[in-house]
Amino acid sequence: MTQLELRELRKTYAARGRPAVDAVCGIDLALRSGELLGLLGPSGCGKSTTLRMIAGLETVTGGDILVDGASLVGRPAGRRNVGVAFENYALYPPLTVAENLGFGLRARGRAARGDVDRRVRDIAERVGLTGILDARPAGLSSGQKQRVSLARALIREPDVLLLDEPLSHLDAAQRDTTRRELKRIQRDLGHTTILVTHDQEEALSLADRIAVMKDGVIQQLGTPYEIYDSPANVFVADFVGEPPINLFPATVTADGHARLSDSVRLALPVPVAAGREVVVGIRPEDLGLAADGLPARVLAHEPLLESGIATLTLDGVERPLVVLTDPDVRLAHDESVRVTADPHLTHVFDADTGDTLR
Repeated sequence: MTQLELRELRKTYAARGRPAVDAVCGIDLALRSGELLGLLGPSGCGKSTTLRMIAGLETVTGGDILVDGASLVGRPAGRRNVGVAFENYALYPPLTVAENLGFGLRARGRAARGDVDRRVRDIAERVGLTGILDARPAGLSSGQKQRVSLARALIREPDVLLLDEPLSHLDAAQRDTTRRELKRIQRDLGHTTILVTHDQEEALSLADRIAVMKDGVIQQLGTPYEIYDSPANVFVADFVGEPPINLFPATVTADGHARLSDSVRLALPVPVAAGREVVVGIRPEDLGLAADGLPARVLAHEPLLESGIATLTLDGVERPLVVLTDPDVRLAHDESVRVTADPHLTHVFDADTGDTLR
């Protein structure tokens, strides 16, 4: 079992005549043996650059990468026992699945032919590729290609497994099936793993912990429940959650409520000084329709069988309010309703810094 640690890891891109760009800004991470960590964030946040530095595909500007206490910085990619499954599969078209799996072992010359064949059969059985070992990539589905890419990374028995957007090219059905298989395989084999993704559902369902990144900086590190239930700032709250969280600028009143407009006030979960400018966040599933709630009008209602999504307007509030409704609820355009919000499930952030005040 392997431990991975990143210490003040930095990557700066500099070009003559252009300002330097800090892609990764001194991140610190420590992965436990067998842990699956999700690096989650939008395009350009530095997550793939971090993965490539660990793999040895990008030079390190500063900081260190340690595997079981030994530094990888300066060590060529071929001398790092790191397995990578790429977003675009990177399979060799002329080779069969079996030949693709065994190619790296044979190229390094570190295993006898009989041992390579045995390891190919073993990993094919674990990943569910036994029936297509003689097929070539052109005849495979996207899900099969992704499993071959994963198996090729696993066959070298890596100290660290790196997954770069592994499900991004799959359709919805394939993505769900492959995600479950990926989690099973990672648990069975126990590899210390980093998953890079922009897909929050992928990170929330697969990862033991998630590091949410923005502009080369980790905004929050925690379990999926911690990230979702206790976001550290407005960015994390807004990035994680579907439908997205409702966010409203507000001013705290003398009696400790958030004033969204002259007629709309919400109770806050923590004491906040009167007059302070805040951002109030309420997830759609934490709102309800009840007779004792705030008056609202229906802009639209989308029945989605297992639930519904209602878009409402509150008096004097510019931004619409999204509410997740029960499946049997039916709402008409411009219908009058009342909405309730539990203050214990309400998030409050500083308007200037974006940091949570909970």
